[in-house]
Amino acid sequence: MPFSKLSREQKRTALNELRQALFQHELWHESFNRTIICDQVPDERDLQEDANRGWPFGQWLHSAGLDRLGSHPSFPQIVAAHEVMHRYAAIMLRTSLEHRPIALDDYELFLSALKQVRAQLVTIKHELEETLRNRDPLTGAGNHIAMLTTLRERQALAPRFTCLAMMDLDHFKEVNDTYGHALGDEFLVQYAEFVMSHLRPYDEFFRFGGEKFLYCAADADLDQGRAIAEELREGLSRREFFVEGYLPLTVTASFGLTLLDPSVPVEQSIERADQALRAAKDAGRDRIAIWQAPN
Repeated sequence: MPFSKLSREQKRTALNELRQALFQHELWHESFNRTIICDQVPDERDLQEDANRGWPFGQWLHSAGLDRLGSHPSFPQIVAAHEVMHRYAAIMLRTSLEHRPIALDDYELFLSALKQVRAQLVTIKHELEETLRNRDPLTGAGNHIAMLTTLRERQALAPRFTCLAMMDLDHFKEVNDTYGHALGDEFLVQYAEFVMSHLRPYDEFFRFGGEKFLYCAADADLDQGRAIAEELREGLSRREFFVEGYLPLTVTASFGLTLLDPSVPVEQSIERADQALRAAKDAGRDRIAIWQAPN
């Protein structure tokens, strides 16, 4: 997912900036139309070679937009189309200044680029809105609805493997009892951000409830899933979490693994991962257990 590396707050910021950028783009387009239709003197910025960077939308596109959304697959196409749009806008404005008719080909190329910029930016906007609707409000991990929807989609791709890892922080109740729920919540936020920063491109991470999360590893069998879980387990045990006013805290986690079974409801596969997690807890915590079918 293009936005998997962004925290919930970063996604909100990116969405707000994108909405404002689209508004600025519409203001520019209105000004351009007014200049052409009413035979007004063009703004000098539209006649420069770097006109695509001269207006607020272009400035955002090449700075904050690039920083926040540059990893999206369509972003380079948006940048290229935006440059083409301004190139032909300048051609049409110069033609208008010379009181000559605007060539139909120039207008069509301008309009095509304009539509491409709009359509792809609106698509990104909708994607951001969708990810925010399907996210746990505290941690930014996927919520329960997103989890079930995603697993059912993955199940339909059988026989490709998908490994599920139910993850639970060890002794987390003691953190809440000792430091309070506000600090516990901050701890969960940092923990979720740590895991999400290690997601592979097509993996997903969901909050199952409380301090329990589900990691969905795409195209991974149990051996590959165990390797992913082991890397997270070791990394988490070495990670220090910082909350203002307190000493750095460390925590461990237990993991329960199973494969997403295409022959049973996804809820049953989730329950198997949870059973494996309980086995890891019973065996001493800070370890990985794999679900075993009953004899």
